Amino acid sequence: MSDSPRVSLLSVFCLLLAVLISPRFAYAQSTGADSTWTVLDVTAAINRAIEESKDGVELREKVVRRFSECSLMYGGLSTLASNAEAKKNYVQAQTATMEVEWTIGKPLQSDKRLEIEEAARKTVALMLRTMKAQGEKEVGPLLKNCKALNDLKEIKNALRELSLH
Repeated sequence: MSDSPRVSLLSVFCLLLAVLISPRFAYAQSTGADSTWTVLDVTAAINRAIEESKDGVELREKVVRRFSECSLMYGGLSTLASNAEAKKNYVQAQTATMEVEWTIGKPLQSDKRLEIEEAARKTVALMLRTMKAQGEKEVGPLLKNCKALNDLKEIKNALRELSLH
């Protein structure tokens, strides 16, 4: 009986440690139904910020381009990853990011969306080629911004940074 509190305390400690040690790379990497809610929350927050912006159309185009770049980058990294868990996480992030991009881009004309997506594809293809030759320094800033755009706590700052470029 004297071991019971010790075992319970150890179990609680291990559970807390596991929760603290395993942060997600991005909220968009959630799985299952959790991912659906995350996508809805992120999309709503971004749409709200775009609607409040004086440069709404231009900001929407920049956001769609960035989400397209993020999605393509996650897809590219999934093909380069050797670890099965990393591949899975990149594919999940790619899928969630594509959903956000598609929803945010709905108000844009089809031709404009295709133009934006093609520009993003060219940018990411160049970055992935550069990454193979020079390492990850080219990809780091993009992935940091992708993560921020998928984090409800960081969206406003990420959008502000994106609108300045």
